Amino acid sequence: MTKQTYILAFLIFILSTGGYTAMPLFPLLTNIHNITLTQASTLTATYIFTQKITPVLLGPLGDYYGYKRISILGELIRGFGFIGVGCVSNYISLLIFSSLAGLGGGFSGPSLQSLLMKSSKHTDRAKVSSIRASATNAGLLLGPIIAGIVILNGNYNFIFISAGSVYLFGAFLLIAFVVNPKKVYNSNRLSLQHFKEAFYNKGFLQLMIFMLMFYILFAQLFVTMPEYAKTYTDQIQLLFLINGITGLALQYFVGLLISKYAKPKLFINVGVSLIILAFVILTLWHTFTMLLVSIILFTIGEIFLLPIMEMSIANFSDKSGNMGLYFGISKLSDGIGRSFGSIMGGWLLYSFQPALVWLTFTILSILILLYFQIIFSKVFQYK
Repeated sequence: MTKQTYILAFLIFILSTGGYTAMPLFPLLTNIHNITLTQASTLTATYIFTQKITPVLLGPLGDYYGYKRISILGELIRGFGFIGVGCVSNYISLLIFSSLAGLGGGFSGPSLQSLLMKSSKHTDRAKVSSIRASATNAGLLLGPIIAGIVILNGNYNFIFISAGSVYLFGAFLLIAFVVNPKKVYNSNRLSLQHFKEAFYNKGFLQLMIFMLMFYILFAQLFVTMPEYAKTYTDQIQLLFLINGITGLALQYFVGLLISKYAKPKLFINVGVSLIILAFVILTLWHTFTMLLVSIILFTIGEIFLLPIMEMSIANFSDKSGNMGLYFGISKLSDGIGRSFGSIMGGWLLYSFQPALVWLTFTILSILILLYFQIIFSKVFQYK
């Protein structure tokens, strides 16, 4: 792996820290502005939705105008968006700046991923993806800690301004230290034909379906499991802490394992099986200890799957040269899957006994494994 790989990983850590510091504080804007909790939650949803949906159109821009250039533009937009959230008080203005922050993520997300994938050899993509995930997990851990300190001091506006400043600093680091890879595509004109080509890529489309089902399950780490934990404790942040520490400790070593043995199908089976086991445990044993065990198993399963999925997106895009387009479209699986999973999980937990909820997600996990074995594995691309 190259020096630029580590520079980009450090940059992603800084950006993730800024993002995960600000996100938990959106609901607390009710304490300083004349808005309701529903309105504050809408700000969070607007930021996430904009960040996940716009890459479909914005991701391809990096293929034609340079990944570095679009990443810089995205971080500048995101930075000014967060600074705006910290500076205004009118709800409409807050909504506009939240959308702007999400839009910046839509610009920079696919291009940063493409920059990272193109910073090293084809055979190192699993390790590169694991480094990115580790950097994100580190930000996921540090961000809420900083947010917690800010909550104690009550200076919520300042943290949004600080988070925005971090993104502006990230744009400066991109300008100063990151080199744009050579262009693969010569045309500077976007075409619907390129979108059609991606959606007609059978393997990529089946990967999208696999990812959609995975993110439905992934959403439960942030919805049903924390809500279920309230039955036992008020310290639900412990769940996020365990998830973050487990991911940070193991992600890179799992990436090395995947790269060394080059058997991604085996590791996908292992990853999904661990997620199945996590939900089986929740179905059979209703204790806080078993909940923590299931979180650990789910996280380990997740860290097997994430680098393989990201690496596969890059591999499916190689023939077209439009890596930004493919990463942008792939965000749909995350945005739709996580949103649907959140709604589904919340409704199930509200309407039924927890054991039935976990049984439902156990069955869905098994269906994902069957889908991979029967359909997706036939066109699965690793190299």
